[in-house]
Amino acid sequence: MNQIIAIVKDVLLNKYAKITGRANRTEFWTYVLTVAIVVGIVNGICYAISSYLGYVISTILCLALIVPNICISVRRMHDLGKGGGYIFVACIPLVGWIWYLVLLLTPSEQQANRFGDVPTTDLNIPIDAVKN
Repeated sequence: MNQIIAIVKDVLLNKYAKITGRANRTEFWTYVLTVAIVVGIVNGICYAISSYLGYVISTILCLALIVPNICISVRRMHDLGKGGGYIFVACIPLVGWIWYLVLLLTPSEQQANRFGDVPTTDLNIPIDAVKN
């Protein structure tokens, strides 16, 4: 659990608007799934209290997370040796999301590419490692 928190904290605090470099599958999916679960729970609680409160909180969360979501997606494409523009593949009707999901699930390039060295996200990193 601490490792998951460390990865999400690293993405949100240290790499919030960073589009350079690479994000491997572990970093990407740990962040995406954790944020989706947390946002879903928060929205569910807020909507249960009041639909207006749910709407407001949902909008704030969406706006706050759009930058790191785009940036980690761009870094994930970089990890595959592709430009950040590939995130727009998802905009193609019907097949776009399938193609994009296949890209996101593709294994990382195992050597350095034009976007940087192979990322070393390790699920055994201590929580103190991301406090800097």
